[in-house]
Amino acid sequence: MTDLKVGDIVVLTAGSMRMAVEAVDGDKVHTVWCNEGVIGRDTFAPVLLKKWEPREDDRGGKFNKGGGDRGGFNKGGDKPRDDRPMGRDGKPRDKKFFRKD
Repeated sequence: MTDLKVGDIVVLTAGSMRMAVEAVDGDKVHTVWCNEGVIGRDTFAPVLLKKWEPREDDRGGKFNKGGGDRGGFNKGGDKPRDDRPMGRDGKPRDKKFFRKD
């Protein structure tokens, strides 16, 4: 059994959302949590609670920028673009069919 103190983050041993320890009174632990903007409070026996610990990242600990196997975000798209304006399909517009003045 771990010693719980005010401010510890705990969860129920059976699984629950994270709760903060608000007070410890002998064999009672008072907790507080927030769910969708609603504050909840309850009292539990210490045997029902365990300290919450963040998981270690087993994938190398690097932030994945997104993009899956494509190498991540590339400033607005995954294809290099030139300075021509974009059309509705995302490709550069060619103004071949407009009249030249």
